Amino acid sequence: MYQFIKNNKRIAILIMIIGFVFIFLDKILLEDLEKNKNFLNFNKEKKILTHEETEKNNNPWTGLYISIFYFTSISLGSLFFLVIQNVSKSGWSVILHPIMEIIASFIPYGCSMIFIILLLNTMDWIHMFHWMDSNLYNPNSIKFDKIIESKKLFLNIPFFLIRSIIYVLGCSFFYLKIKKISSTLYKTHSLNDYKKLYFISVIFIVFFSIISIFMAWDWIMSLNPHWFSTLFGWYVFSSYLVTGIGTITIVAIYLNKKGYFPLFRKSHLHDLSKYLFSSSLLWTYFWFSQFLLYWYGNVPEEIAYFLKREEMYNFIHFWMLIPNFVIPFFGLISSNSKSNPNIVFTVSLILLIGHYIDIYNLIAPDVNIEGNIKYGISEIGSILLIGGFFIYILCYKINKKELNASIGNPFFQESKNYKYPYM
Repeated sequence: MYQFIKNNKRIAILIMIIGFVFIFLDKILLEDLEKNKNFLNFNKEKKILTHEETEKNNNPWTGLYISIFYFTSISLGSLFFLVIQNVSKSGWSVILHPIMEIIASFIPYGCSMIFIILLLNTMDWIHMFHWMDSNLYNPNSIKFDKIIESKKLFLNIPFFLIRSIIYVLGCSFFYLKIKKISSTLYKTHSLNDYKKLYFISVIFIVFFSIISIFMAWDWIMSLNPHWFSTLFGWYVFSSYLVTGIGTITIVAIYLNKKGYFPLFRKSHLHDLSKYLFSSSLLWTYFWFSQFLLYWYGNVPEEIAYFLKREEMYNFIHFWMLIPNFVIPFFGLISSNSKSNPNIVFTVSLILLIGHYIDIYNLIAPDVNIEGNIKYGISEIGSILLIGGFFIYILCYKINKKELNASIGNPFFQESKNYKYPYM
C-alpha cells in the first residue's frame, strides 16, 4: 500500500509555499510600480481605471482562476471517464477505478475555489467578468453596451450564481455518491450495489453532458460576452477528457514503477493509451472545426477571437497543436509505443502542459481587455500553489485508499487477468 511519507508531504507543501511566495512577490512588485507611476486618469467627476490598474486588480486572480479551472477540469475528466467505464461495463479498466476516484477527489475543492472567485467578482472586489459592470446595462451611461444588454436575461448576477451553485453542488454530490457506493461495493461484493453504481453513473453522464456546456459558457466564454461559439462547450469538454485520461495514465505508471500497483500491466496501458490517443484527436477535431467555421464565415464577432490571440501570442493557438496533436499523434500511433510506459508517460506529460496552455489561451486574453498581457511570476506561482495542493490531495487520498478497492466489482477478475489479444 502506498504510504504518503513525511518527505512527500514536505515536497507538496514546499511547492505550495514557493507558489505563494511567487504570487506575493508579484503583488509587491506591482505595488512598487504603482508608487513610481501615475496609473490613474481623472475626468471631471469620477476616476477612470487605466489598463495598468485593471491588470493590477486582476492579479493574481487571473492566474489563480486559470490554475484552479485547469486542475478541476482534470478531476472532472477523470470522473467522467470513470462513469463511462461503469456504464459501458468495461472489464479491462476495473483495476484503474480507484485511481480515477482518487484523481476526481479534487472536485469539491476545485469547484469551491472557483465559486469563491466568482463570488468575489459579483461583490466587485475583482473585475474579471466585464459584463458584471452595471453601467453596461444603463442606456444613460457612456459605458452602455447594446450587445451585452441584449443578453441580460442570461448574463445577470443572480442567475449566474444560481447556475454556478448547481455546477458546484451537482458535481461534488455525484463524486461523493459514486465514492460512497464504490466503497460499499468493496465491502459487500453485492450485485445490487453494483447496479446502484451503474444507475448513478448513467444519471451523472446525463447531468454532466448538459451542465458541462453551460459551465464552459459561464466560466470561460462569458469573459468575452461579445464572442460566441456553438462548439465551445464540446471543445472544453474534450479537454476535460484528455487531461483526465492523461493524469490517470501518469499516476498509474508512477505507482506501478514504485511497486504499489502490480495489477497494472502493459495490456491495461495499451488500452489506456488508445483512449488518450483518441481523446486528443477529438480535441483536435473540435479545434479545427471551430477554426474552419470561423475562417470560412469570416464574421467579425467570431474571428476577433483568433485575431486577438494572434496579436498577443504570435499565433500560439496554432503552435499549441504541436503538444496537443502532433506529438501524441506520432508518439502513440503505433501499437508498440502505446504499451511503452516511458513513451506514454512522456506524451501524457506533454499533453497536460499543452492543455494548460490551451486553458490559459482561452481565459487570459479576455480578462485583460487592453490586450497588453504577459506570462509572469504570478501565473507561475498560481500553477505551483494550486498544483502543489492538487498533488497533496492526490497523495493523501492514495494513502487512505486501497488500490485494489475495485475488488467488489463483478468484472474485477476479468480486469486482473486482462491480456490484450496482440500482446
